[in-house]
Amino acid sequence: MAQFPPRAWLLSAALALALRAALAGVPTLHLSAQDSPLLEGSNVTLECLTDEEGEDLSGFFFQKYSKWLHMWISLDSERQLRCWFYDVTVSHEDGRLLLSISNLQSWHTGPYRCASSNATGNASVSEAQDLQVEYLHNVFVTRSNTWCGTIGETVTVVEGANLDLLCSADASKDPIYEWSREGDDWVVVSKSLTLPKVNREQMGTYTCQAKHPSLPQLTKSKSVQVFVEGMERSFTLESVLTRSTPMLALAVALPAVVLLLVVLVFAVLIRRHRAAAKKKAVPEDSGQRTPIYKGSLESVPSVVMGDTHPLVM
Repeated sequence: MAQFPPRAWLLSAALALALRAALAGVPTLHLSAQDSPLLEGSNVTLECLTDEEGEDLSGFFFQKYSKWLHMWISLDSERQLRCWFYDVTVSHEDGRLLLSISNLQSWHTGPYRCASSNATGNASVSEAQDLQVEYLHNVFVTRSNTWCGTIGETVTVVEGANLDLLCSADASKDPIYEWSREGDDWVVVSKSLTLPKVNREQMGTYTCQAKHPSLPQLTKSKSVQVFVEGMERSFTLESVLTRSTPMLALAVALPAVVLLLVVLVFAVLIRRHRAAAKKKAVPEDSGQRTPIYKGSLESVPSVVMGDTHPLVM
């Protein structure tokens, strides 16, 4: 029997792999029948298919593109970085290659593809399918042109001042914002609400509602109670408690700072006073002194009559 040299065996194996790669079917990615669009919290299944009927898919796998790492990450096995996508499941069922995601979240959004490990070139990779998850998270209200940032359930404004409120929400698409006031029938379709020269009649509860532009079921709102106080700021317990968190912190911190400054000033004055008194109490230098006799212009009246001893100073 003819014997083939080792190089011939290696060459034959390489040719076989190349032929297998050339004949491998082109993978495609198919989104299984699901309600469209994909809402946050729903389930989705992706299937990897090829144009070769009955082809073995054991050499194919799923990938997701990470915009933070700028690379494709394999999801087929417990590899490095696979833990970042622990909530996806890859399975081989009856010769089918499936990728299942339950309880969709915003971080599942992005491109997915199917690839083959035994092929090279574009023919081994399917076209990427961008999975878009629709969501709308919490609504926030902030005061414009102030350092206060996000406000809580209440906000206090001085009568005659302007109040500018800005509404925002974390959503897959820019929401539609609407402002309204409890007890009134007006609606302002805008992200911001401006109340110029506020008066006490404008006190009340204002609500910002954020709606997904194409999915009305994705709607959330945030309400803020507006208080108006006079120019004379009466720091009563009720007025302090109705302030927003930053203003409440300022109302507490400002008197404390003033009190601290007063204490420091008094401490410095007392220290200086004690230093001056101590310096004055030091005996004068006992050098040559001039005697003062009774009857002289510089004499000191004495309560003891007949004092013949001179006084010195």
